[in-house]
Amino acid sequence: MGRVRDSAGGVTQVLYTLRRVHGLGVGQALVDAVIGNSAAFLWVLEDNPRAQAFYRKNGFRPDGTRELLPPEWHELPEIRMVRAAVGG
Repeated sequence: MGRVRDSAGGVTQVLYTLRRVHGLGVGQALVDAVIGNSAAFLWVLEDNPRAQAFYRKNGFRPDGTRELLPPEWHELPEIRMVRAAVGG
């Protein structure tokens, strides 16, 4: 997870899992703990279909916004994904 803002205005700058724990529920536990059911948006690398699929399962959708990371991150492109609050 890149930069994430929830509806309460909290910000998580970076949150990643190691490849060796992919598919074990760790990412879902982190999303549940950090975002819960709040409305939120996040940034994900444009060339990361696995992460984008994971976020789609959690209700996030691309909103068409795209940015380049700074030069020290090789100006990799990111897309913004957004989600409304879940479950009202």
